[in-house]
Amino acid sequence: MADRIDKKERRLFDGLVRNLRKEDIASLRPILATWIKDRDTGDPLSDEVEKDLQIMAGSIGGKNDRTYLVAASSSGEVIGVVGFKIPDPRMIGFTQTGRPVELVNAYVKQEERMGKGVGRALVTQLEQKAKELGFTEVVLNSGPRYKNSGWGFYDRLESYQRVGIAKEYYGKDGDAPVWRKQL
Repeated sequence: MADRIDKKERRLFDGLVRNLRKEDIASLRPILATWIKDRDTGDPLSDEVEKDLQIMAGSIGGKNDRTYLVAASSSGEVIGVVGFKIPDPRMIGFTQTGRPVELVNAYVKQEERMGKGVGRALVTQLEQKAKELGFTEVVLNSGPRYKNSGWGFYDRLESYQRVGIAKEYYGKDGDAPVWRKQL
């Protein structure tokens, strides 16, 4: 496949992965808007974007159980985000250890995808932070609207394995593959 990048050709991300800050929220809006679209029509889902941004903002003040990290380019521009939380009860059946964490809301600016190392850097830092907090595995799912963008990324992540399908996780015809990695 021509658009697949050989492991030897991957560039290393030369920016910084750090905790989300309040001033990052506005920069994340266009990134989320690129990816959060109706799975059937492709129409933008601005209400869902705003809801996710509110959850992210709430995590900064400890108002929810989520932790978010952002990737910033070497010039300081926010180009990606990833979060984690205690797994949704529907995800627990896919875990194998007593202290799992669920990866949520992984988005990278479209121009910074495909072999530039941003997504990989975000996930690597998420794993490190999860380990520091005593978590023992990462579990995640990805809905049908990300079949052509996220699924391939998760399949290529080192040590992550597809372990099942969360049936109708995202409503009717909303099956989501599930991946996991023991830390």
